[in-house]
Amino acid sequence: MMSVCALGGCASNGASNSHAMATTTAPSDAATIAFDQIDGPPPQVFDRMVNVLDSESKLRSLAVVSREAPAAYRVRSYLSAQVVSGKSVIAWVWDVYDRNQQRALRLSGQEPTGRAGRDAVRDPWGAADDLVLRKIAQAGFSGLTSMLNGTAPADNPTQPAPAARGPAVAAAPADTTDTTNVAALGYTDH
Repeated sequence: MMSVCALGGCASNGASNSHAMATTTAPSDAATIAFDQIDGPPPQVFDRMVNVLDSESKLRSLAVVSREAPAAYRVRSYLSAQVVSGKSVIAWVWDVYDRNQQRALRLSGQEPTGRAGRDAVRDPWGAADDLVLRKIAQAGFSGLTSMLNGTAPADNPTQPAPAARGPAVAAAPADTTDTTNVAALGYTDH
């Protein structure tokens, strides 16, 4: 935890696994961003995620400030490691709140780690290498940048449906007349 605290602060209360993150990049405009928390990962993954977020925000020239500083947007991040079909997958969510504490955007996704087998089942977080964490940061910052620029987030490529398992899975022919595309990233109006 020492390196996280050196970046500008950390917080954790005894009742949860909540971690807070802050970086010290100077703001370049009014669209400042503060990461209030990153929930879910163990300390060693959390530390690496903080470093990846810091470097990725600098590459994109995003104004990320300390969580104690005023910010136009505040991010609450949630990560979860799970095993799907014998492979580790890191699911993530970024809830982005405006100055009025209204959720402005929810970003989410899943990153497969590529590691399979007994090690993945035993320790799914162990498969969360820097490449996986960087993909999460890139996807999150891309969606956040789209919102800041006033553009709609890019549509994600359609993911194949999971294999049908068990009696609770129902199939219906797809409606080909509806041309509406649903993006995994979207804006809220409140």
